[in-house]
Amino acid sequence: MSIFPTLLLTPQNLSSLLKAFRGGSKGIRSLNPRLGLCLEQEPQRLCPFCSSDLHLAAELGKTLLERNKELEESLQQMYATNEEQVQEIEYLTKQLEMLRQMNEQHAKVYEQLDLTARDLELANQKLVLESKTSQQKIQCLTETIEGLQNQVEELQKQVEEMRSLEQLRIRREKRERRRTIHTFPCLKELRGNSSYQHLFLPPCSFNQKPLERENERLQAMVDSLRSQVNQEKQRKERVEREYSSVIQEYSDLEQRVCEMEHCKLRIKELEAELLELQQMKQPLNNAPEADYIDLSEEEGGKSQGPSMTPSPNHPVRKSCSDTALNAIVTKDAVSRHEGNYTLHANNVRKRGMSILREVDEQYHALLEKYEELLSKCRQHKDSVRHAGVQTSRPISRDSSFRDFRGEGQPEYKALFKEIFSRIQKTKADINATKVKNKSSK
Repeated sequence: MSIFPTLLLTPQNLSSLLKAFRGGSKGIRSLNPRLGLCLEQEPQRLCPFCSSDLHLAAELGKTLLERNKELEESLQQMYATNEEQVQEIEYLTKQLEMLRQMNEQHAKVYEQLDLTARDLELANQKLVLESKTSQQKIQCLTETIEGLQNQVEELQKQVEEMRSLEQLRIRREKRERRRTIHTFPCLKELRGNSSYQHLFLPPCSFNQKPLERENERLQAMVDSLRSQVNQEKQRKERVEREYSSVIQEYSDLEQRVCEMEHCKLRIKELEAELLELQQMKQPLNNAPEADYIDLSEEEGGKSQGPSMTPSPNHPVRKSCSDTALNAIVTKDAVSRHEGNYTLHANNVRKRGMSILREVDEQYHALLEKYEELLSKCRQHKDSVRHAGVQTSRPISRDSSFRDFRGEGQPEYKALFKEIFSRIQKTKADINATKVKNKSSK
């Protein structure tokens, strides 16, 4: 039969029991009146059952206190890991928002490029039509020039024929005049007179002026047509140069659109990776329950051993965030090598593209931040491992408890000695009160 019939030994009432024993008989009566009566009425029955009950009480109290401390430490670790996971999720959401903004900017750039491409296509079509019309005009002008040249040649032939005919006619008239002058001596006197000399001029001088005017007019027309042909040729060359420059710009824009499509695919891959990261972070919300189960199993295994300290060979379990970040960094390393090779090839071919550089810089910044998170998690893992190797702190911080504890004794023996000394002290106090009551009577 135990001397503690109605007292359950828990960490709370064990501490109250210690306080009651330190307070003497009054403290024991305030804690449990029945226990106080038992101590007053049957002091001889206390010693046989004292050692076994107090030993069990000390062991139970010690195990309960250690269990409570370990559960508190595990709960604090769970809170810390939960806060880290919340910070990581916030950081990833911010990165996702930045990538969405970049995607929107890229979409705007794509729209602008589409509009410029359409405008260039319309301008190209206009230039093609203008070049066709100019070619048709040039052909018409060349045909007219050829016709005019043929007409000029024909007119020149006619002029030469007319000149030859005029010369023949003049020669005939001269011969006839000579004949008439020799036949009529009066005409010779009129010819010598200056007032009648215009009558003897040849008629070809009157007809020669309109032919020369027509010839000059035709020569001016030919010169103007040649100048127009030269202008049309220059215009054609200018249009061809503009056409070649427009084709070059159109090809450059097509290359840029292809690069933008590659960049858009890369952004989609990054968004998919971020979605995978969020999916990997979702199971981490269930991590505290798993840690609690693992800790309970470890406590069950440790309670069977002789000592309460953890073995140094026991491996420290990694947190879920550490394993997830290791998987992320390995995946990002492979994607980083592939992205670096593709970006290097694109930069060698197209060095003037600033959008790819921005995407590459942001991707490297993300990777550096992931590496920083990984290093922080590794440091946290090392600190947890170092804390796991260390021994647990003493349960009681009371100076009286330190006085009663020996250097080579375990804690439950020191606790047992303290409780036994308090019981002896209460017995002495009870005897002293009895003696005082008898003497007063």
